[in-house]
Amino acid sequence: MKALVGQLAPGGRDYRARPVDLEGQPSWTLAQLWLMWQRKFLGDTFRMVEELLHRDWSVLANSEWPHPVAEASTAEWAFVSGVGRAWPMAETGMTHFGSLPAERPTEPAWAYLWEHGLEALHVYASHGGRWHHLATLPADVWAGLTTQLVIDVEARLSWLEREEAAA
Repeated sequence: MKALVGQLAPGGRDYRARPVDLEGQPSWTLAQLWLMWQRKFLGDTFRMVEELLHRDWSVLANSEWPHPVAEASTAEWAFVSGVGRAWPMAETGMTHFGSLPAERPTEPAWAYLWEHGLEALHVYASHGGRWHHLATLPADVWAGLTTQLVIDVEARLSWLEREEAAA
């Protein structure tokens, strides 16, 4: 499932983001974002968001890519240590600008958007042709993110789908 990673503009309606092509669900992406925030960026949310907005991503993964893997695939992928596998800069598109209430997503996706001042992370899921706000993770909650919270965030989409099916 695809995802967007980025930042909300002041006012919280418009955003700028980059796509993530694979494993966009919270059980992978939210966990990987937290690990890279802890390990690579040492809690510096500003630096992390700037890095994420720098290019389009195939997958986010807080891993050190083995040197032979990174060297053998440089024409196809850009391996960014501690962040993920990105599209080469020649294939990276422009930063995506959008508006959550107005935008009509055409396929299932997730969005992870930090507030303008970086005080909280907002998690959205697309369902039924619109974005649904599923969670707000203030800085203190984000800092102490647990596996159970990640599971709960992902489960909220299932709850939403069930409620709409029952209505």
